[in-house]
Order: sequence, then C-alpha cells, then structure tokens
Amino acid sequence: MTIAIYPSADTDWAQWHTRYAARLRSPHSGPDPIAQHWIGESPEQLPGLPGTWWVVDGRVFIAAKPGDRLDHDGTRIAGIEILDPVDDAPGIILRHDEHAVEIIRRNGQTSIRVHAPAD
Repeated sequence: MTIAIYPSADTDWAQWHTRYAARLRSPHSGPDPIAQHWIGESPEQLPGLPGTWWVVDGRVFIAAKPGDRLDHDGTRIAGIEILDPVDDAPGIILRHDEHAVEIIRRNGQTSIRVHAPAD
C-alpha cells in the first residue's frame, strides 16, 4: 500500500486558512453582512452604496466619483474600476467610509456584501 502525501496542497491550505483567519479578525469581522446585493448585467445603484455597479462576463464594473469615498487597495475610485472576482474564492474588499464592501462570486453569480465596522 502506498500513501501519497501532497505537501504543497497542505501548505497551500494552511496558508489560505491563516490569511482567512486574519481577515476574520479584521475590524470588519462581523459574521454576517449588514446588507447583500446580487448584481447583474444592467448598471444599477445599490441602496446605501455609492456609484453604479454591473457585471459583464464575470467582471465587476464600478463607476464612481472621488466624492463617493469608495476605495480599492487604498486608492480612491475615480471613473470606472473593473474587478475580476474568482468563483468561490475569498472576496475582493473595497472600503466606503467605515464599511468594508466585499465583492464575491458564488456559482457564477456576483454579490456585494456590506460589513459594518466591529464595535
């Protein structure tokens, strides 16, 4: 009997789990979002969020002005931002004021989750 061990898979999972656990301890670590919006191909404004949001071929388009205070990777969105979330992977995090805005893909559908700051 031969037992195959895949150390890279174990290491990859352990690294992912460490990053995920750290993310849950972030200031936006509430277990449930305070809002969730499923978005489609037609541009739409989402309640409580700035900008206009839509999806084309799995890519998320966000049209926002600097005054909307919507940031991605520490940079204010000014114009159209195109993001490419991966199905069933951890979400892409944006910031709006004190809220975390998470973009996720599940089963080919795109959702926007809004997380309140932790108390």
